[in-house]
Amino acid sequence: MGQLLSNLANGSLVKLNENSQGKKFIKLDNGHYGSGTGVTMLRKDAFSEIAWNASDSNGYKNRYFGCTLDNFCDGIWPLKLDPEIRDCIVPVPIVVAEGNGVATLHTIYRKGFALSCTEAGVSGWQTEGKKFAYFADNNKCIANLDETATAINWGLRSPSSGGRDAYDIGTDGTVTYSYVYSAYFAPRPAFNLKSSIVVSDAPGSDGCYTIESVPGKTGGLYVKNNGVWVAVV
Repeated sequence: MGQLLSNLANGSLVKLNENSQGKKFIKLDNGHYGSGTGVTMLRKDAFSEIAWNASDSNGYKNRYFGCTLDNFCDGIWPLKLDPEIRDCIVPVPIVVAEGNGVATLHTIYRKGFALSCTEAGVSGWQTEGKKFAYFADNNKCIANLDETATAINWGLRSPSSGGRDAYDIGTDGTVTYSYVYSAYFAPRPAFNLKSSIVVSDAPGSDGCYTIESVPGKTGGLYVKNNGVWVAVV
């Protein structure tokens, strides 16, 4: 019969396709960004390391919105998902620091985003959002390079108090910071999905729940039949 994605325990693994290849995602929480914001998911593994690279790169300033990491998580990465899953992404308000040594906080809406220091339960310069209970210790913060057992530095959206650095999580799960023009910020996108998605009753042999049906963009349901999304009339 299946169950709602929102019914899964935090920390459960769900498999979604990226460019037709199954990838694992961690359920972090329900309604973390407010009522109606759905289920927050986090990619279990990280992509290859990239530079954080601010949109205003003069003097290597560290403003998140419009930076390379932001553009990957919110623009490039969602296109890897099945269109039916993309239609179920809920844009959510995330809190980001201004950067460039300015303490001002902003709220911006994103489909995909890097977590903040606050959300990952590590110390940063500013309070950006609220912590996910999933990150109970350093081990929970460790991420591996995609489909390997090799730990990797993954990027957070939080700038440091200076003008050239941003925070990342190191291979031991502790927080550190690096120059924004250095390749120490592997993308590990977080995003929110509609709570009405139905997943399997139990995980498969790989420990992952699978998607059974999703709501259509304009109504109705879509189910997978032999790997192909089919509209249910």
